[in-house]
Amino acid sequence: MGGRHGGPIDFGRPVVGTVENTEEMYNLFNKTAKAYDQSGVEFFRPIGRRLVEFSGISAGDSVLDIGAGRGAALFPAAAAVGESGEVVGVDISEEMVKYTRRDAEELGLKQVGLRVMNGQRPEFEAGRFDAVIGSCSLFIWVKGADDVRPYLELLRAGGRFATAAPSFFSTAHGKWALFPDAVNELLMPYMLQSLKQSGAYDSQFANAGANWLVTAESIEQTLAEAGFTDIEVIEEELPVVVESGEQWVEFAYTTGMRGMWERIEENERREVIAEVCRRLDALRDENGVIPVPVPIVYMRASAPEVG
Repeated sequence: MGGRHGGPIDFGRPVVGTVENTEEMYNLFNKTAKAYDQSGVEFFRPIGRRLVEFSGISAGDSVLDIGAGRGAALFPAAAAVGESGEVVGVDISEEMVKYTRRDAEELGLKQVGLRVMNGQRPEFEAGRFDAVIGSCSLFIWVKGADDVRPYLELLRAGGRFATAAPSFFSTAHGKWALFPDAVNELLMPYMLQSLKQSGAYDSQFANAGANWLVTAESIEQTLAEAGFTDIEVIEEELPVVVESGEQWVEFAYTTGMRGMWERIEENERREVIAEVCRRLDALRDENGVIPVPVPIVYMRASAPEVG
């Protein structure tokens, strides 16, 4: 681990296939790791910064970052805890860990440690951390209270849990806010097809009413059932901009959406990409850029105090 326990290290590939969808995520994010969050589109990093701010992490804390990716929340958390604290980032992808470890070493962040680990069931002792966070990661596999409870167990009494996700509130109306409005009806069928083919993620889109992220109230209920207290949920619009439709497609390829693109037959995929670019390029504003704002949901809660 990092900080009080040494520099960034890797503990080897996790056992895959023992938890639903692990192998799919492992392969997908290994493929995207090098380009992940490197497209020039400011998306994951501002979410990570806001999540750390929202979580209330402070100097000296011990923090676990689930699904650390390329460090969008990991590095802001490291700044928040300072040299007297520690941040342990885990990710299922060996490649993500490789690149993020390199970046941490280049930044001289001795308080940062990295492990290759299945974030669905983190292998740490109970009460190990002051805070557990996950930026645009946990929503992929969490379906209900049972999937959140492992993070509660890792927290000390009064410790903080916080996570962020692209808002699913609009799925109740047949949309997912991660897609720009102009291309939502074009891309949603492909996303649904990909979900059904891969089994990688639950289809929150197809059954929005059963999705724990569909309303603030359902999020609060899920976290309360898991045993958390002092729950707060907010939705904020992230002002994402791209220079062209092509840049948005390139950005999408560097995220978990890559799985959707790769399941579209090649000739059809070229046609879909051309249409996405045409629709988005038509939205260029007076400044020459294309606004594609994305609502993000942030949620935080606390582990109960003792007594």
